[in-house]
Amino acid sequence: MDELMGFVTGNKNRQKLLALLGSKGEMDAARIAKNMHVVKPSVDRILAELVEKEMLSENDGMYSLTELGTTIERSIHSI
Repeated sequence: MDELMGFVTGNKNRQKLLALLGSKGEMDAARIAKNMHVVKPSVDRILAELVEKEMLSENDGMYSLTELGTTIERSIHSI
């Protein structure tokens, strides 16, 4: 868990993405990029990393926090 926390907190955009999905719920990559003011290829890379680490799930192009992602997002938010 600490390793994943470090992975997320080591990158402001990872933190912003988790916080965005934590507050807004399910979104697609284009909308995430627009909300974060980050180019879509960067968002795509971060999404792929977070899906690989099982913090996000993807269903028909829509991304949402997994239980693990929710736990990490709340832990970071409370720091």
